[in-house]
Amino acid sequence: MNKIECPSCGRMIETLEGDYQYLESGLDNVVLCGFEIIKCTCGEESVILPRILEIHNVIAECILEKKTQITGKEIRFLRKNMGLKGKIFANLVGVDHATLSRWENGKAIPSLRADRLIRFLYANKMKKPEKAEELASRTFEAIRQGQPAIPIHVIADRLKHLSCSEECQ
Repeated sequence: MNKIECPSCGRMIETLEGDYQYLESGLDNVVLCGFEIIKCTCGEESVILPRILEIHNVIAECILEKKTQITGKEIRFLRKNMGLKGKIFANLVGVDHATLSRWENGKAIPSLRADRLIRFLYANKMKKPEKAEELASRTFEAIRQGQPAIPIHVIADRLKHLSCSEECQ
């Protein structure tokens, strides 16, 4: 694809297109599909992320649309994507900071009501009126209890369009 200098050893290497588990998001279940990857013989492996904000927005959309309760890591991802400190976010949701911390660390699970409020708060704060309206109008289809981590695959279609899928194509 492109020649690039390895950020670790300085060697010129050719990038390749592939799938990358995006652990830097704070989520274990996110795979970036069809992105430019750097793999050097020195052991360096990283991905080139040309539109990080769009990627994070696609991940957030996947979280908002999932049919099961959001996990603590997903709550943290949404909160950080909104640019809110824990105390402010906890106050908006109507819980104390310790409760939010327990949710984000997987030591407690938010109620279904809190789950819905977090999703609506995110959609509203991120100025996605159509998403907030959709979330409010369906009065939240029953969200299944339990917090399985659904696979989130962000697919780059020649970096012109990003979309969410349950698997890479």
